[in-house]
Amino acid sequence: MPLSVRELVARREFGLTVAAGASGLDRPISWVHASEVCDPTPWLEAGSLVLTTGIGRAGPESVAATARRLAASGAAGIGIAVDLVYDDVPPEVVRVGAETGLPVLVVPYTTPFVALAQAVASRIASEERSALHRALHLYPRLTAAALELGAMRGTTRELAREYGGWAAVVDPAGEVLAVAPEIAVADAARAASAAAVSGQSLSVVDSHGHLVGHTLGAGAVRGRLLVWREEPFARPDYTVVAAAASLVTYDVEQRRRTRAEGHRAAAEAVRETLEEGADPVTATRLLTSWGLDPQDITVVVLRTPPAAGTYDVLTDYEPPVLATSTDRGETVLLTSRPAEVLAALRDPAGPLDRVCPGPAGVSEAVSTGSLTQGLRQARQALAIGLREGRAVTSIRELGAIELLLASAERSVPDILVARVIDPLRRAEEDRGVPLIATVRAFLDNNGSLARAAAELGIHRHTLHHRLGVVGRVLDRDLDSAYVRLELALALQAHALGADGTA
Repeated sequence: MPLSVRELVARREFGLTVAAGASGLDRPISWVHASEVCDPTPWLEAGSLVLTTGIGRAGPESVAATARRLAASGAAGIGIAVDLVYDDVPPEVVRVGAETGLPVLVVPYTTPFVALAQAVASRIASEERSALHRALHLYPRLTAAALELGAMRGTTRELAREYGGWAAVVDPAGEVLAVAPEIAVADAARAASAAAVSGQSLSVVDSHGHLVGHTLGAGAVRGRLLVWREEPFARPDYTVVAAAASLVTYDVEQRRRTRAEGHRAAAEAVRETLEEGADPVTATRLLTSWGLDPQDITVVVLRTPPAAGTYDVLTDYEPPVLATSTDRGETVLLTSRPAEVLAALRDPAGPLDRVCPGPAGVSEAVSTGSLTQGLRQARQALAIGLREGRAVTSIRELGAIELLLASAERSVPDILVARVIDPLRRAEEDRGVPLIATVRAFLDNNGSLARAAAELGIHRHTLHHRLGVVGRVLDRDLDSAYVRLELALALQAHALGADGTA
């Protein structure tokens, strides 16, 4: 602990007494400065003890003004030499100490200012020697803990034990990845959100304690190591935290490299799963190992091959995405969370758009046994999107085109009825609204709301509401020409059904 004002006063050899500000005697002293300028605060740090004789001052009020400035700047105290200019501490200075809580010390003529500075410097040196000694013994413990528990858990545990506070590793978004002790997770999360992760080290002092931190990552910020305790950190402590951050960074980068190599190695296996006759069991095992749902895979095709750094980007990307290239020079992405991936592809500032630029075609959700079908769908969507100038085209937006790419195990009329008519019939039963007849009138009148409403004998607003229900039930955009084609074909298939009704 730094030397406090109280401890310095207790040293009998200095003969110091307290004239005012006794409530502040427990303030730690960061350094001792002798100064005769009226305002030394621009050159001081918090915790400074300022000594003055009053020589060259306009009078006691000038010394009192200095004391008031020191109190406002967070100084540890002010010492007034007596029997030189003043026989005793001027009442004006005493009044400032009483009002502000700034310790005002009486320094006897026989006590050299340098002796007080040496006492504080000696304590600081002792503290730093002790911290250095602890640091030298802590380094091997950090390494051993990292080997035993992993770098994140091991270093946070040892740092928390050593400094008596808490230690945490947070990611760039501020999420706590590891913390010790575990009860400090809320404190770590608050500290992470208050201190934005950047490429700089961190040192924060507030009324609660002292926080230091180091960024993690080589070449890019992967997060931050944070350490907090009530007492100040000595200079060797900052070196310890930096060394711990290096251990965590090495572990993080090694894991990233291993995962990136895994993505590269998996690319060939992914390419094989997209071929005709691929083993679905092998495909299921591969996709499951990377966190994808084998029953819910969306295929995304881009017309350019994977750019340099694609697999590195996918290593850091969440949700999980697998990538490969094809003999056509395409990039193929597999994901179970297409909404998030497509949003990232549309984000020009995002890393995924940078390595996977250009238009994309998107399949419907398929299982591992239907990946070839999903690839055909995504390619067809991309081809149509390119003709129409779309950035991202989903096969679900193309209605009947999707049906032409569907499995040949069922006839197109059956698929049409199952996908369009059956959901509308169920919705009619639930709502008591003739949705199928509404769609037929809308299409027969070439999308004219006025003519369709007149044919149905309802208000245009009612028709608009019904069409909105149809769109939500089918999850289709009725403004799309492809969707309208799908609806028309479905109505025809329904009319030709076994019951012969339209």
